[in-house]
Amino acid sequence: MRNVKISKLWDQLHSSYWFIPAVMAVVATALAFTMLNLDRTGKVNIDYWWVYTGGADGARSLLGSVAGSMISVAATAFSITIVALQLAASNFGPRLLRNFMQDTGNQIVLGTFIGTFIYCLLVLRTIHGEGDGYEQYVPQLSVTVGTLLAIISIGVLIYFIHHASTIIQASHVIQNVSEDLHSAIERLFPQKIGRGEPEYRQGVEEIPMSFEKEALPIRANGTGYLQAIDDEELMEIASNIIC
Repeated sequence: MRNVKISKLWDQLHSSYWFIPAVMAVVATALAFTMLNLDRTGKVNIDYWWVYTGGADGARSLLGSVAGSMISVAATAFSITIVALQLAASNFGPRLLRNFMQDTGNQIVLGTFIGTFIYCLLVLRTIHGEGDGYEQYVPQLSVTVGTLLAIISIGVLIYFIHHASTIIQASHVIQNVSEDLHSAIERLFPQKIGRGEPEYRQGVEEIPMSFEKEALPIRANGTGYLQAIDDEELMEIASNIIC
């Protein structure tokens, strides 16, 4: 029963639009503090042409532009995703919304934009200019990583535009449904039914004639619908009844 609950919990997390973006936001926060710590300790050599070498004003302008654009693009991507879900519900039926909600690509896209936004904010707050009452400080390595994340986000945006236009096509939907069906068959019925005598039937008597008369229904304690089945425990109970 515990495995079924864990499987159900993972299915709920995998079907949500907050789990993967939240994990990526935590990773972005850890990355920001790690890069800032490397900048303060000076343990990494930054004498390379690709490292940011500008002043505090330029770093603020760069990270501010990246942060503002990322939150705007994240809102646009979320809106496009909602439109895709509405089209899927109207054209293919609401039962297929689960397949769209489990699309890992969309979740990673949202997580990338949100993670880049959080990273830029955390680095931006540590930059000090000469007129701020503090000693001028520009975390060059952290700003460079922020620029790299912005470039990666552009690539992710291009992927999202292509991905959003393909996941609502009928051929793509049919392929996903077929893959889910075969996966469910392999998971629920690992034995090759119809090819020889199954292992679980060896040494087991046939179902007795009085089975239907003696069998009792199991009533649910509350309203709802069937969400998960413990196949192993159900098979064990059925085997004990037959034996």
